[in-house]
Formats: sequence, C-alpha cells, structure tokens
Amino acid sequence: MSKEILEQLEFEKNKRKILEQTNMMKKPIVTETENSNKYAWEYELDFYRKSKRKDRFYTFGSICGILALVISLIFHGNEILSFLMQF
Repeated sequence: MSKEILEQLEFEKNKRKILEQTNMMKKPIVTETENSNKYAWEYELDFYRKSKRKDRFYTFGSICGILALVISLIFHGNEILSFLMQF
C-alpha cells in the first residue's frame, strides 16, 4: 500500500476512536439537500479528502509553473541578457 493510503486509513481509524468517545457517532446530521443521513465524521472525512486533492492540485500547478519559467529562461536567455545589458 502506498504511504498516502496508509495515512488516510490511520486518520479514519483515529477519527472513529475520538468520535466514539464523544458519542458523536450516535447523532446523525440530516441535510435537506440529501435524502441520506450522514454522520459528522463522514462530513469531516469528505472535507479532508477534498482538501488533500486540492493541495495536490496546487502543488502540481506550482511545479508546472516553475518548470515553465525555467524552460522559458533557458530558451530566451540570450534575449533577456541583451535586453538587460541595454540599461
């Protein structure tokens, strides 16, 4: 198993332990938009998964941006240097 899956499973296990101790698992949260009842820990787990995906997306985007900058500097390095030497 990958490290991320193991971390996620451990997070879920710890979350269930904590919520069982506080008796939150016995109280479902009813939403008007959904017909199914969800527990509070299910909402938090969904939020956690979405935030992890968003963080990975931002990391990927920033790496792509840095690579694009480096590549453009490599291909247009002489033009940039000649422009800077004019000042």
